[in-house]
Amino acid sequence: MRTADQNRELSRTFVEEVLNKRNLKHAEEMLTDDFVEHNPLTPEMGTDKAAATATFQAILDAAPDMKVEIIDLITTPDRIAIRATYSGTDSGTGFGAPMGAPATGKPFSVEGIDVAIVTEDGRFSEHYGLFDVPTMMQQLGLMPAPEGAPPV
Repeated sequence: MRTADQNRELSRTFVEEVLNKRNLKHAEEMLTDDFVEHNPLTPEMGTDKAAATATFQAILDAAPDMKVEIIDLITTPDRIAIRATYSGTDSGTGFGAPMGAPATGKPFSVEGIDVAIVTEDGRFSEHYGLFDVPTMMQQLGLMPAPEGAPPV
């Protein structure tokens, strides 16, 4: 059985390689063939391994300078939970591209939470994630803040 410490290192390496170093080959190696994404960015993106790697590519294309900093990392022998800050500039294809909006050139910094199931061989088989898209879209000027809300 895997240890929580092994999964802590696995998680740190995944974030560093895939999101900070843009090594999508690492993602392809670390996701099981029957991987399931439970929270796709859009329903059209799908929920399988190919869709997950396409999602990583779309995020990295939208913000080529994005960096992810792990704030909290909790691991067990078969699960990981990460709370992280995602920051960068909406400068590549832009996060507004699905709405037909060009990249804004504005910076963003938001939090996300990820929970993943880890297999005995040290790969990810499922992912559940929440990313603060509304706050990011407000920071980029692509969505107004709700009336009376504090500025983001």
